[in-house]
Amino acid sequence: MNNKIITTTLVLAVCLMANAQQKQSKIAYVAFSNIDKYVTIDTATVRVWYALNALDIQDENSYIDWQILEIGGHSNKYYSYFVWESDSLRTVDYRTNRSGQYTNKLLPRGRNGKGCWNELQYHVLIATNGKVRTYNRERLPEYEGYYDEPYPDQQWTLTQDTATISGYHCQKATCHYHGRDFEAWFTPDVPLKFGPWKFGGLPGLVIKVYDIDHYYTFECTNVERVRLPMVRSPYSRRHPIKRETVLKFERKINENPGKTLGTKDLDGNNISKTYPYEPLELE
Repeated sequence: MNNKIITTTLVLAVCLMANAQQKQSKIAYVAFSNIDKYVTIDTATVRVWYALNALDIQDENSYIDWQILEIGGHSNKYYSYFVWESDSLRTVDYRTNRSGQYTNKLLPRGRNGKGCWNELQYHVLIATNGKVRTYNRERLPEYEGYYDEPYPDQQWTLTQDTATISGYHCQKATCHYHGRDFEAWFTPDVPLKFGPWKFGGLPGLVIKVYDIDHYYTFECTNVERVRLPMVRSPYSRRHPIKRETVLKFERKINENPGKTLGTKDLDGNNISKTYPYEPLELE
């Protein structure tokens, strides 16, 4: 399998992206995960990179996030590279500076600005044995935990539409999932039934997928053959939590972060300002 870089994008998605970014969170997140404590769960043999809401697929600084799908012998892992990069830098810094302080240069990169929170960045998904487990990192630790879902769980409708994306011959499929309608482009040339986030089950790797409103677009930038340890946090303090509880909290903190976090201004008054927000999962 050759490494291939995306060279084409759908014009409509780019045109709508300016609207989409206004519906994404800009809440600063400062906690980090110490990678020195990570454990190996599998060996990754394929690594697929996906840009989230790229304005320019050739410029990683224009992405909301850059995410990685690792495919192993019995498990898949999906996570944010920008957050992993930040956690790595902050782990090194923590070894010598155990005060736990941070600087902006160590916070995650991304178009929203360093450290701006997006739930997709702070969710780590581990798929194995027909289920996907989501580990979530939140602004309030009482809402951190994990929950399981069937994987894959989309009911796809294959169409006759085809296109060349990232040099791959792709076919279009559609589905309704967690309250949104999605369109996906997959390639039978890469016979892996996986894709970004929770998407999977198509007869080929998902190269691009987006909701029809173009709030969220996942676009492949690279496919690599690798042999690397697949690692994750031991999540020793994580407990089962209902998915509905997580989604409800994430809506609250995105729409009214000041009220949700109990933030006050310099005069001691509660800060309560609402923001537009379009979650990936509506139900």
